[in-house]
Order: sequence, then structure tokens, then C-alpha cells
Amino acid sequence: MLQNIVRPLATTYWRRRFKPRMERRELDLFQRFLARSSAYFEFGTGGSTCLAAKLVKSTIHGVDSDPAWVANVLREIGPSRKDICLRTVDIGPVGDWGYPVDTAKLPLFGNYSKAILHTGFRDYDLCLVDGRFRVACFLQALTYLPQDAAIAIHDYIRPYYWVIEDFARPVAGVGELRFFVRRPDVDEDRLGEVLAAHRTVVE
Repeated sequence: MLQNIVRPLATTYWRRRFKPRMERRELDLFQRFLARSSAYFEFGTGGSTCLAAKLVKSTIHGVDSDPAWVANVLREIGPSRKDICLRTVDIGPVGDWGYPVDTAKLPLFGNYSKAILHTGFRDYDLCLVDGRFRVACFLQALTYLPQDAAIAIHDYIRPYYWVIEDFARPVAGVGELRFFVRRPDVDEDRLGEVLAAHRTVVE
């Protein structure tokens, strides 16, 4: 009898974990961008990945800092999509939401934002930044992706993310979700300096 109660509750819990943690209007906007995408990259995996697996036409790549979490995401998506590649970046032991539990592996933190450089693919038309090291991830994507690629960042109410507007202009947004494209007049030297300064900034 207890199993008949616990199993449905557990299933509901896991299903909720694999839905994007966005409000309805954010989710609507995100889905519109996903439906137009043929090559998608994300920093930070989860519900967004599962949704992308249903909507993105072709390539889906992503990185995260928690190998157990990545395994769960892939299990949730299932084997039907052969064009999905999710990688784990070693930044040391991690806790909730992929935060490193200490700075013992601080020299490795920069590898998280650099992960997009090692996919062997660069023609992504959409990128979501929703994991750790968000400013560095956003700026690294900006240096790597095509000029017209859209880069989204969530939780954009946080003022320490706003430096990205020196290098990218907003094209769409609602709630705490914003989409940007690269500005045509970017100061490459300053972009490099700001990127380097944020490589190990976990937020």
C-alpha cells in the first residue's frame, strides 16, 4: 500500500525537476526561440535540456558540473535523440545546483566557461546560460558563436550580470529571461579583460 503512494509521489517529484524553472511567460518565449533553433548549446542542464530535446531540430550540446545530474537528465530524455551530447566539467566536488563546495580546484573553474570551445562545433544559433559562472559563460559564447546567434541568460534581475550589456544588446525578454545578440562595435580587448576577471566567479 505504501509503495502505491510513494512511487507516484516520487515520479511527480522527478518530473517536476525536469521542467524548466521558469514562469509561464518566460517559458513561452523560450519555447519560441527553441522551436526556431537548429543547433543549441547550454551552460547548465536540466528541464531546459529536456524541453530542447522536444523542440530543437538538430544539434543539442551542453555542459554541467554535476555528473550524477547529467546522467539523470540523459536518462529522462531517453535514447531516441542521437544528436545530444552533454558533458561534465570537473570543478571539484559540487553541491546543490552544481555549486563547488570549496575552492580546492579553483584553477579548474575556468574550464567550465571554456567548455563550449571544445565541442568541435560552432554554428550554434541559440545558447542558454543558466548554470555556474554565468558572466564568463555568456562572454565566452559571445566570442565563439556566429554574430547573429541569440544568447539567453536567466535570473537577469541580478545586477552583477548586467556588465554583459557592454558587449551585447537585448533583442527579447520577459520576467527574468533575456535574449541578446553581439554588439557590432565590441571592444575586444575589454571583452577579454572582463571575461578573464569572471572565469572563477561562480554565480
